[in-house]
Amino acid sequence: AILALHPDCVVLHVTCAASLMHAACRRPPSACVAAMVLGLTYLFGAPVFAQNIDGGRSELPGMKQDMFDMAQKQKKVGGQRRSRGPPDCPKSDKMSPFWGLAFVSGELFVKVNSTESTCSRLLTVGGANLTVLTNASRTCGPAGEVKKRIAEDLSAVFFQAGLDWVKHENEMIEIVTEEGTFEVPVNEEKWAAQSECWARGCDCEQAKNPIGKAMLWTLLFVAIGGLVADSAKLSLEKVRGKKPQKHVECRKGHKMEEVKLCRTHVCDVCRSLGTCYQCSVSCPYDMCKKCYKEAKKKAKEDLQAWYEKHPEEKAKDEEKKKEKKAKKGGASEAEDSDGDTGKEGRAESEAESTAKADSETGKESQADSSKPDEETDKEAEEKAAEASEDKQDSK
Repeated sequence: AILALHPDCVVLHVTCAASLMHAACRRPPSACVAAMVLGLTYLFGAPVFAQNIDGGRSELPGMKQDMFDMAQKQKKVGGQRRSRGPPDCPKSDKMSPFWGLAFVSGELFVKVNSTESTCSRLLTVGGANLTVLTNASRTCGPAGEVKKRIAEDLSAVFFQAGLDWVKHENEMIEIVTEEGTFEVPVNEEKWAAQSECWARGCDCEQAKNPIGKAMLWTLLFVAIGGLVADSAKLSLEKVRGKKPQKHVECRKGHKMEEVKLCRTHVCDVCRSLGTCYQCSVSCPYDMCKKCYKEAKKKAKEDLQAWYEKHPEEKAKDEEKKKEKKAKKGGASEAEDSDGDTGKEGRAESEAESTAKADSETGKESQADSSKPDEETDKEAEEKAAEASEDKQDSK
């Protein structure tokens, strides 16, 4: 009676099991064994049996369930979670009213009469346009198979949209296209032909794109040509060998240039502090003076060995050097002629300026020389006047 009132209380189960086993000690061995089995059943099995509070009556069909029953169900289910995606679509009947279809720029083009007929834009099928079919197709199944369900599982799409679909094969359905209204049968033969070609457009003119195909073929030919050219170049280098560079380069093939001494930079060759050369581009590659000289010497030796094996390359390089020198010589002569004319003009201007300066200095010297003469004459006149005055006073 206590267990019936409190089925979830483990302490009561243990107490009852202990009392049964204690009472079994005063009975015959068979009764003792039976009591022990009954006590263990109460001890370990009662919590499992206690899940059904009402004895399982709420799980019978037609019985109402309250919040406590729902809580018990959630305990049984455990940590399982419902998927957030749409449910699975109903099974398709594998029938279609179209011989072929193609999705082009948000429109649906179908073949109504036969596989050889032209495609026309679909307005409605069974009273549903493409928007209704698309929305219904999104309510079930994987999210990325909306068009596939319209093409291969049209009956399931009609069921999801709540529309009427044919009940047996070769039943007629109304199709409205740009060319008019048609009553066509729905059968499995059309579905088989459509399911094979709809992914490729079913040879509809609207799905063909000659400009796009031409561009793709052009890109393919360009890629193949580049691949062939690179392969030929690499094979030629393996046969003849690659020409060494004249200058010291970094790991990426950029020329090294001399810079000011950087005491905090580390040489990437010998790992010593203090570098005088770095990459002419933006590579973090530095070299000390010693390593640069060694690399320069090695580059010269490799280039000389290459010239010995390929003298024609040496002749080509010498011709290029001569052409560069000739171009530089012509440019320097033009600069020299321009400099000579400039120098002559400068000399003339300097002569004119010196003549003007000399004339100005002569005038200043004459003015300066005339000034002391006038001053001496005035002093002599003053002295003569003073002498005459003294004579008059003495008289």
